[in-house]
Amino acid sequence: MIPFRTELHIDPNPDKIEYNSKILSIGSQFSNLMMSQFCKYKFQVNSNPYGTIYNPISIFNLIKTSVYNSHINQSLVTANEGVWNHFDFHYQSRAHTQAELMSNLEERIADTHDYMMQTGFLFITMGSAYVFKRRKDGHIVANCHRASAQEFDKSLLTPSDIVDGFRSIYNSLNHVKNIILVVSPVMHSRDSLTLNEVSKSVLRLACHLIMAEFPYVKYFPAYEFLTSDLRDYRYYQNDLMHPSESAMEYILSKFVEAYMHDESKECIQEVESIIEALNAKPYNPQSEEYKNFIQEAILRIDRLSDKMNLSEWTNTLKEKLEA
Repeated sequence: MIPFRTELHIDPNPDKIEYNSKILSIGSQFSNLMMSQFCKYKFQVNSNPYGTIYNPISIFNLIKTSVYNSHINQSLVTANEGVWNHFDFHYQSRAHTQAELMSNLEERIADTHDYMMQTGFLFITMGSAYVFKRRKDGHIVANCHRASAQEFDKSLLTPSDIVDGFRSIYNSLNHVKNIILVVSPVMHSRDSLTLNEVSKSVLRLACHLIMAEFPYVKYFPAYEFLTSDLRDYRYYQNDLMHPSESAMEYILSKFVEAYMHDESKECIQEVESIIEALNAKPYNPQSEEYKNFIQEAILRIDRLSDKMNLSEWTNTLKEKLEA
């Protein structure tokens, strides 16, 4: 049979993710899309603790801040329309006073530091190679926070800029067993689709150069899975920019195949069957067939109790039996 698509295959990762593995993901919005799938299956995940950050330099800065539990540079605090923010952080960190902002950020950094020190798998998801630099000091900001456009210059990072940025944080991550780079497949069309491709090509080349210099760093080809393997607008949401739910399920299945421990794969199948029971809408809730179906799901939860806490699901299923 003549193949109708070019399927991408990746080599299995030597280190496998188990249910007791801690996963930290920092970067673009695609980080949340990908990690939401892991959350669905009750893995231990911390995704974008500082909000979405698109450019790699700002991502590296936040990783460094997290590792060292660093003090915050107050010269980067900004206020606009009565809202306080910080140029190194996403606007979700905003506060009504500077003191509140600093307190919130310090707490978040401390929490992320504690989690990062236990992290076995760190995902760095890069969204764009375009950056905004403050004219007064050349500092690359994570977010402009509606400050005047006159305060910034927009520029395109080079692959060397990104490699240098990663090199500056690599030694601080010796405790992390796996560092996994990802180029977001989400299109950034604000500057046009052609410049989006320029940006993504810079990110992809930078990842290649980082892997050449640091052989223990991995690259997960989420970008290629969507744009070269699936390669069809059917796999995008209605905005034609973000991957659809079916595309995300496909990308996750490829990740599970390469990165998950066999026992974790079995647990995913168990959790999937429990979710099916939670979402089931029976023709007759009083039938023995349905009750047996729910009881079997409760037994599955019991079998997983040593790996994860699903007590909330148990209560929901018991309510279905008593209804």
